Amino acid sequence: MFLRSVLALAFLGAFLFTLPANAETSDDFNSVDLFLGDEADSSNITTIRPTSSEGNKYDCPRESNEKSWIGDDRQWGDVATWSVDLDTPGEIETGTYIFRIWANATQGDVDDVQFRISIYIVSDGPDTQLVDDALSNVDGVDSEDEEATEFEIEFDISNNSFDPENNDELQIDLEYSGGEDGSEPIIGGESTDQVVVIASSAKHPSGIGNISINHYRVDFNEIIVQDLDESVFVKTQIWSAFGESDIDSTAWVLGVFGESTGNQGMTADFVAKSSKNGSYEVTFHWYYNRANAISDTYHFYLQVMDIQDNAWEVVSDQDLYLVIHEFDVDDAISSEDILINNQTGMATVEAGSSFTIDVTVSASGEPKITYNPIPVTIIWVSGSTEIVLYDTVVFATPGATATTSFRHTFDENGEYLIKVVLDRSNLVGEIDETNNVAEFLLVVSEPEKEDFVQSIVDSITDGGPASMFVLVAIASIVLGAIFLRRGGSGVDFEWEDDDEF
Repeated sequence: MFLRSVLALAFLGAFLFTLPANAETSDDFNSVDLFLGDEADSSNITTIRPTSSEGNKYDCPRESNEKSWIGDDRQWGDVATWSVDLDTPGEIETGTYIFRIWANATQGDVDDVQFRISIYIVSDGPDTQLVDDALSNVDGVDSEDEEATEFEIEFDISNNSFDPENNDELQIDLEYSGGEDGSEPIIGGESTDQVVVIASSAKHPSGIGNISINHYRVDFNEIIVQDLDESVFVKTQIWSAFGESDIDSTAWVLGVFGESTGNQGMTADFVAKSSKNGSYEVTFHWYYNRANAISDTYHFYLQVMDIQDNAWEVVSDQDLYLVIHEFDVDDAISSEDILINNQTGMATVEAGSSFTIDVTVSASGEPKITYNPIPVTIIWVSGSTEIVLYDTVVFATPGATATTSFRHTFDENGEYLIKVVLDRSNLVGEIDETNNVAEFLLVVSEPEKEDFVQSIVDSITDGGPASMFVLVAIASIVLGAIFLRRGGSGVDFEWEDDDEF
């Protein structure tokens, strides 16, 4: 008779993932182009390359066309602000980057035009200034020119991270200044020349080019072994810092690799996708028998493409212990396999003092089974409630044993029923399912009040001959001191004359 069973456990001892797990982020840094808005949302920063023939135009303030009358200083004026909510945790890599913008004049001309930018991570907490007043080249802008003038701003960024939990957003502020001579404020008039910034057109794709960033996140929400179709169901949720529009919705690959076998190119079958809260929910089935998978610890990784053809890979840190038993197996435990502070059976510990539970699990069956993880759960039974104190996995091949230890403290005295359960979710088909539970009664007593003098004596007497020698030596010194003190009180040892001798 051949028994075939599949055991699946996951990170932190959760056997089946039915609740959202911790999100995993990509380790990949890719060069991404960030563009300034589009016709639908002119204030947005996006990864979508503009396709509009016209783009967006922003008027530069005319009062900034001229330098100041006194001091001949440039006068800076705000042009526009672009921002984007960052939907994932991520990081911008240290580097030198270039911001590009184009300008033209709809009326007149302005000499020595210059732009400057500041870039921030804006959050609920203190804002982080990534770039402070970085300056562009200087050039003239003339309405008679058919072509817009390009301006470049080179700037440096040091490693900076962002996190949606802080409501972080990336913000770019653009300012303008012309180099015309200043007008005398009383008799002079305001400049009538008009400079316009052109952004977000196919011909003028303004923004930051080739910024190296890491910003993809995947939630592995469910990893469930489905025995009937001999597969593992995986539900993922995919996020980009720049929203759903940044994700290529046609290209997903769920890969599988084992810790002992390595990456053998195994992949799961795509099932379905749906848009969800600015992300994509994508599901897969991995048919482990069809993939000729062996018993091993497996991991899943999701490969994602963005709309700029960058590949992102996110690896789940959750362990899937997949055991395919084609032979008889039995895992067992008894009350004799449980030690409380090295005692079997009923044990007594003091309230407030930690104690150790050592559990030994044995396995039997076909020795050809070389990979046999056994889930072990330690439970405190309080009335009708079972409280899990410890959850782990041990490995014991048939004919061997494995031990795990757990330290705990009960603050209140009383009697505690402790139960140790193997394979609590009953995922393994065993020869004998009745030997997977052992329990014992733990007596927690009130702590005894310590007698200080007695504790010293006990600690010394427990120390053996050496400690006893130290005790005798100390006693001798004390007696000697008392004797000398009494001798100094005038004891007369002189003999008196005795006439009879």
